[in-house]
Amino acid sequence: MSDLTKIKFEAYFKSNWRSNVFSKLTRLPVDFFKSRGFGNIMYRFKSIDIIQNYLSDKLSTLILNATSSIIIAVILLSYNVELAAIVIMASVLYSVVRFAAYFYIKQNQLSTIALKSREQSVLINTLKFIQTHKLYGGLHRIHNQYHGIITDEASVSAKSQIITMIATNINQFISGFRNILVLFVAVLLALNNEMTIGMIFAFTAYSVEFSRRSTIVINLIYKIQLLKIQSSRLSEIVHATDESSLASYFELNENYSLSARGIYHQYDKLAPLVLVDINIDISENETVLLTGDSGSGKSTFIKILLGITEPVAGSLFIGGVNIKKTGKHAIRKITSSVLQGDSLFPGTIYENITFNDNLDNIEQVYEIADAIGIHDVITRLPLGYFTQVGDMSDFLSGGEKQKLLIVRALFKKPKILILDEADSNLDIFSEKKVFDVIMNYECTKIIVSHKNERTYPVDRIIHFRKGEVVAIRNTPPKPIHD
Repeated sequence: MSDLTKIKFEAYFKSNWRSNVFSKLTRLPVDFFKSRGFGNIMYRFKSIDIIQNYLSDKLSTLILNATSSIIIAVILLSYNVELAAIVIMASVLYSVVRFAAYFYIKQNQLSTIALKSREQSVLINTLKFIQTHKLYGGLHRIHNQYHGIITDEASVSAKSQIITMIATNINQFISGFRNILVLFVAVLLALNNEMTIGMIFAFTAYSVEFSRRSTIVINLIYKIQLLKIQSSRLSEIVHATDESSLASYFELNENYSLSARGIYHQYDKLAPLVLVDINIDISENETVLLTGDSGSGKSTFIKILLGITEPVAGSLFIGGVNIKKTGKHAIRKITSSVLQGDSLFPGTIYENITFNDNLDNIEQVYEIADAIGIHDVITRLPLGYFTQVGDMSDFLSGGEKQKLLIVRALFKKPKILILDEADSNLDIFSEKKVFDVIMNYECTKIIVSHKNERTYPVDRIIHFRKGEVVAIRNTPPKPIHD
């Protein structure tokens, strides 16, 4: 029954710990993921398995053997102090040799972790961009890169094995020398009538058991030291400040005007500023077009509005309330967006639109999809809205995927709608149909585009240049594609 209880406890412990770390990971700011590769994060997350397996299997073993070693050491001392000292000193020498090798093994393990992370990243990126690599003949280069990484891994592993082998041989020598020395001293003690043959046999049995158990303890402590490398990697996730901890949950009011004050941003302390003293006011239900050359800061400003990127200075207000008081959850609750690089996640079309499989809203989905002009395309698929899609699905065109993203954004019924090149894959007729729907939707709209400003019937145009707002002007109402 105790074994069954142990199994249940370990299963509960493992699943809850993994779930909690995953929950923490998903609450971290987007910038955390951008500064690290997928392979790096995945290998950090994998550290949970290594730590869990060790703690569940070995911790009780460590406690049991450490306790037994202490008790047996006391028994050995009660037989003869000199002989006990030889046995204990041999174990001390074993630990010295073991931990002398620790520095080299640690460096090799750090190298192995870095190489494993790179290997994961290369594999993920190869699968993600396999079409591009095939079309541009990049597979040979990628194979050479991958082969180089696993060759380095094998080399580092071989070094660790050599160091471990040397340490093992030294320890075997210590063990053999200990046995000879114990036997020699025991014979002298027997000749001097200080120990009987029976006592010598008993002492030998206890010394063998002490050596066995102390060796287990030393090896486990050694592995715990190596586990610190894994735990330090995992701690970067666990101890990172997540978005929810930055909020005071101060509620927004019903005014959804938007103001930016003194926004500055740079992607690195040594990099130039990409946004410089941005001050913008956008009224509730106003439609604003952000224009400017590539790299002028439009998309960065949008990411700050959505809480994806944190500005280095400045504040953002919604209805006069600083979002630092509400947390990023509040602004994401009232906004929806279609950004450059957005894609469909693995799941059904319906799940991609609604983010759940509850069919209560299916009529609303039909209505929006029909208005956008994608409903007929979906219904012609064998499984309709329950067709599986993903970021690499090729049965939908770029324009059709973009329409699905727009349906997703409108389904949320946002108070603020943000579109960053959301029509880049649409033909002129689809674009007009889509923006007729968008412009008739009552909410604050922020549109980013490189197209001619006459394409969009907006209230104001805000022009960016080199990270600064250089012009803000009102525009008279005009039809789309006038």
